[in-house]
Amino acid sequence: MVKARDPVPSSRQKLLTAAIPVFAQAGFSGARVDEIARRARVNKAMIYYHFRTKRGLYQAVLLHLFSGVRSEMERIAREEPDPRRRLVAFYGRLARIFEAQPALPHIMLREVLAGGQHLYGEAAGFLGGLLDFIREALVTGAARGLMRPANPLLVHLTMVGPIALYFAGAPVRGRLLPSAAPRVEPPTLDDLLAHLETLIARGLQPDPGVAGAARRGTARRS
Repeated sequence: MVKARDPVPSSRQKLLTAAIPVFAQAGFSGARVDEIARRARVNKAMIYYHFRTKRGLYQAVLLHLFSGVRSEMERIAREEPDPRRRLVAFYGRLARIFEAQPALPHIMLREVLAGGQHLYGEAAGFLGGLLDFIREALVTGAARGLMRPANPLLVHLTMVGPIALYFAGAPVRGRLLPSAAPRVEPPTLDDLLAHLETLIARGLQPDPGVAGAARRGTARRS
């Protein structure tokens, strides 16, 4: 029996794969299409054939990296009815995605420092959908007396900041902690996830009086 060969990556897929580390290392402005084509081992003209422009390639990279986050967000929204656990599950999965795709936090932080000037269209729409997901969890949690009202953007910044810096800052920690702070134990990813879960539980904890009123209101309606 002849073993089936693995499918050969298309030139488009080769360019996406090659472009991810280049954009992560150099940002949009510093990335060079010649370097991307060289790493992909395809003719530079294929970039313009598949993506029209360097910006088109960058947008394709963003959407490719965001796709896993979107899938997890949609799955958690369907499967997790508790709004507080929904947030814990989402940021836990986001951290695991960052672990599997280390270029993603680097590209995100570079884009923040660049003022988000290269985020538009579907990539910008993804971020809007993410904030809607967080907002819906917060509104539902507040209505049920499970969480206090909070701004979804501030909640997201509180959660995603430590995750992105945990991965992007790993080389700095590895170089400086042993000599500059030898008594500080380097946190594991599990340590970070436990810390974030505590932030959600305590940072969004409702006022006892508000929580009690919400529960009584729910009981009367049922």
